[in-house]
Amino acid sequence: MLLSEYNIKDFISILASKEPAPGGGAASALVGAVGNALSSMVANLTLGKQKFQGKESLMQEILREGEELQKTLISLIDKDTEAFNQVAGVFKMPKDTEEQKAVRSKAMQKALKEATLVPFSIMEKSVSALRLHEKALGNSNPAAVSDLGVGALCLKTALQGGWLNVKINLNSIKDTDFVREYESKGQKLLDEGMKLADRIFQQVLENL
Repeated sequence: MLLSEYNIKDFISILASKEPAPGGGAASALVGAVGNALSSMVANLTLGKQKFQGKESLMQEILREGEELQKTLISLIDKDTEAFNQVAGVFKMPKDTEEQKAVRSKAMQKALKEATLVPFSIMEKSVSALRLHEKALGNSNPAAVSDLGVGALCLKTALQGGWLNVKINLNSIKDTDFVREYESKGQKLLDEGMKLADRIFQQVLENL
């Protein structure tokens, strides 16, 4: 059974257990999915309202994009755990001979790269979801404006959580080009997303 198919109580229980996975990466993807869902909720609460008839196409666009992001973020809950399990599996590989050590080292580097790409994807999707929140802000039902603020906060957490998981894996990767590339890409996403989330939160506060 996939982690994403567990009910909330069971998922939280597993997260709280001594099992190393799911961990912070899966939690970040989950929080991202929660944040993303809130812009969809606001769009749904805006559709069909006479006052926002001119915003129908924008709300439909937010719903379409939000649905795709939601599918990806939910899948990343499972992918992050799978990536961690691959790394853990490498530790069980034999290392008695030089040949075994070389095979193990190569497998570890491959697993660590995959374990970096998953949280990096969480960062990408979180920033995309934040852009949807920004589109909705000022164009949607004002009665739900606080929900956009909560969504932005969730996505900010997902973004930062993704970055922490990218960083910890990059620390063990020997491919300097790969490290340099994802350090740079990750930092750009972090900077953009943090500013965006803070701007949305501040605008929401000003409208309460």
